[in-house]
Amino acid sequence: MSAFKNPPARRAAFGFSVLLAGLLAFSTCGPPPPGAGGGSGGMAATAPDVTLPLADGSGDVSLRGDGAGKVVLVDLWATWCVPCVAELPHLQELSESLPEEDFLMLGILLESGDADDVAPFIADKGLTYPNVMGSGEVRDSFGPFLGYPTKYLIDRDGNLVKRYLGAVGDILNEEIGKLIETGSLN
Repeated sequence: MSAFKNPPARRAAFGFSVLLAGLLAFSTCGPPPPGAGGGSGGMAATAPDVTLPLADGSGDVSLRGDGAGKVVLVDLWATWCVPCVAELPHLQELSESLPEEDFLMLGILLESGDADDVAPFIADKGLTYPNVMGSGEVRDSFGPFLGYPTKYLIDRDGNLVKRYLGAVGDILNEEIGKLIETGSLN
């Protein structure tokens, strides 16, 4: 007799499918928006030369200027994205644990309203690392966009060395530390 003619086996298979779909849904937030991506292939070779306004209105951050000579982790995120928000405490801890002269943590907010909408959210979450207001053009300048959250690791020379999709965890600490110490992930 086939397992799918057996009602308990069918319910178990259905339950497993629902569980798997749920796990995938919480690792990233949705498909890329229409037209997203920077062409075929992988990410851009170098970090884009962008200057963006801080979400709290206190100035601007230049990716190449403020990040010059540092390892930079760029987090493309949205306030409505559950995995993005869940990862914020880890990113805050990471930004506090590494010396400013070696590391820049930079959040780029997308699809979350204007600065007046997101500044209170950032303050409420206790984020002290720079968060800037982004756009689809900025998002696409890093290369093909696959979903929220997406992070890019940039070396001291401004080269994009790795893209992370979804909530990542402690591998960030390990790889950022290695890139700071050795200049390479190899």
